[in-house]
Amino acid sequence: MGKAFRYEEVNGGRIGILWFDLEGEKINKFSTPVMEELEKTVDELEKKSIKCLLFMSAKEGVFCVGANIDEIKDITDADTAFEAGRRGQLIFHRFSKLPFPKVSVIDGVCMGGATELSLAMDYRLASDSDKTKIALPEIKLGILPGWGGTQRLPKLIGLQRSLDIILSGKNLIPKKAWKVGLVDKVIPKEWVKEKALEFAEEIIAGKGGKYKKRRKPKGLVNALLENNPIGKNVIFSTAKKNVMKLTRGHYPAPLRALDVIKGTISMPVEKGLEIEARALADLLVTPESKSLVQVFLWMDEIKKENGVGKEDVTIREVHNAGALGAGVMGGGIAQLFASKGIDIRVKDINYNAVTMAYRQARDVLKKQLKRRRISKYEYLQIMHRISGTVDFSGFKDTDVVVEAIIEDLEIKKSTLSELEKHVDDKTIIATNTSSLRVDDMAAVMKNKERFAGMHFFNPVHKMPLVEVVRGKHSSDEAVASIFKLAQRLGKTPIVVNDGPGFLVNRLLLPYMVEAVSLLEEGHGIKEIDGAMLDFGMPMGPIELFDEVGIDVAYKVAKIQETMSDRMAESDILEKMVEAKRLGKKNGKGFYRYEGKKKLDDPSVSSFIKVKNRTVLSKEELTQRMIYPMVNEAARCLDEGIASRPRDVDMGMIFGTGFAPFRGGLLKYADKEGIEKIVNQLNEFEKKYGARFKPSKALTERKSFY
Repeated sequence: MGKAFRYEEVNGGRIGILWFDLEGEKINKFSTPVMEELEKTVDELEKKSIKCLLFMSAKEGVFCVGANIDEIKDITDADTAFEAGRRGQLIFHRFSKLPFPKVSVIDGVCMGGATELSLAMDYRLASDSDKTKIALPEIKLGILPGWGGTQRLPKLIGLQRSLDIILSGKNLIPKKAWKVGLVDKVIPKEWVKEKALEFAEEIIAGKGGKYKKRRKPKGLVNALLENNPIGKNVIFSTAKKNVMKLTRGHYPAPLRALDVIKGTISMPVEKGLEIEARALADLLVTPESKSLVQVFLWMDEIKKENGVGKEDVTIREVHNAGALGAGVMGGGIAQLFASKGIDIRVKDINYNAVTMAYRQARDVLKKQLKRRRISKYEYLQIMHRISGTVDFSGFKDTDVVVEAIIEDLEIKKSTLSELEKHVDDKTIIATNTSSLRVDDMAAVMKNKERFAGMHFFNPVHKMPLVEVVRGKHSSDEAVASIFKLAQRLGKTPIVVNDGPGFLVNRLLLPYMVEAVSLLEEGHGIKEIDGAMLDFGMPMGPIELFDEVGIDVAYKVAKIQETMSDRMAESDILEKMVEAKRLGKKNGKGFYRYEGKKKLDDPSVSSFIKVKNRTVLSKEELTQRMIYPMVNEAARCLDEGIASRPRDVDMGMIFGTGFAPFRGGLLKYADKEGIEKIVNQLNEFEKKYGARFKPSKALTERKSFY
């Protein structure tokens, strides 16, 4: 064998083991050389006289991450993409035809092409390791599973289950993979090889039928839906409606995947593969796929970084943490830290307040428990990692403390000054502020170098971004340690320099304020929100006010006085706060909320005084809200708030949900053309005022990338 695969025979030559162990790499992945080697390996395996083959990984925690994305990002020709897809399909198909039972032994991450190769085998085992996750995530890259996934999975486990996996791209933990029939048996992580060999002997003894029998869904309803044309049409129709509801048609991949599966479900695999490959090729060259692939590659870049660009910086390992403040953010931070195996001590002014952190953590974990993402034992373990106090007892042993108290500068300064007396000299201190400056808080601290921002977004357990805010005194060690901690917590961090609103909130402010201006020009709430939903945002700006809290948005808007020349004046938010219309958290804001239902509320019109009525197209509405963000982003780059366009785009995608298929705010700006944006901003300035004036930072650019 070569540089990726090695072969051995055990149990008297009855069982072969093909080890995937890519030389010189921490992970296994399918590059062109690896696929060529696999093809030669199949040639050799065809000559073997073994009774069963086990396919295993020698990498710790990684089975295989799938295809090498670097090789597909630059393909712009559909015919080239088609040939690449067909080559992979045919290699996997030959593997599926080897003249003995084949067992995929999945221990660790198994993504994309690795899952498709596993589907080409006769049986699949998965270890119970918490690192074992199985997925077909191609939809998230704007493509579809193109090495047999759309052909083999529906035939293996049924339409409904396979559509759920393919159209969502979600990860399956071993128990879930077993439940849906994708995996035949879950085996202990500690004895993977031993249990795999036992399974192989069972198959050799002719006892594999019981595993195959349980894969397809059972019951009368499933039979009616899965086994007749009318039922299948119902499944596809429902799936399409759900896709359109989630994507509003912005993403071609899930719709094309549906078409492929619907058109090939009754075909033999060999015939359907070519149709799958053609669909893969067409999708791979779309702008949507190119944008999503770029975002994936940026994520991969960030995973390899430490936030300071220096390799010799000391990273402080975090075993024990502290949180100041047990409110929504403090409780969310406590739950997140504890879920990642970090003991955390939460302090607030009284024990009634401290219980809020426990309640916040409990509510998040109970939902995970209900969805079987964690077990009862894991739930208890996580909760036991959280402790509470009303003084600073226990803080001496902390490696990092995150301050998440009320957004009041004087209270924060007083608390941070007191905190320094109760922690070790090497403890890193971070603030979760969203609107106050890090340097203003650092003024009262004796050791300013250890202090930086760690800005989580609400809700903490869902939002993937963390802004690591570097103050003028923040050390490389503090910044890099917080950056690496954010990664350990499963977040995507970006480093930004200190300034009003940092990066994401600063860019979001003109967008949201402009939405309020449009209300005062006679545009309806649903019209404004609808325009941005059609643009690709996860929710409209008016609904976003309700989501973050109208009181919070009003306070942030008031704090950002340095941007007053770029903000339209309005008293709508102030009036709504006075009327205690705070948004989703108390059931009434711009919309009314009953449980999970969002309802229109005509009474909101009493808070909106139409000043200068305008009639704008959907495109103009979009430009009014998006172009000021582009203008502000140019300023942020010019001022050094963000060091590069990539960080702006990642911040907007992961901090606000900015349409990923557009590649981010600045990728979108480049596609629109800087000249077009500047000209339109000049037009808006003439019509609506100086807040639209294009910045020098924007007018002097030809592009962001």
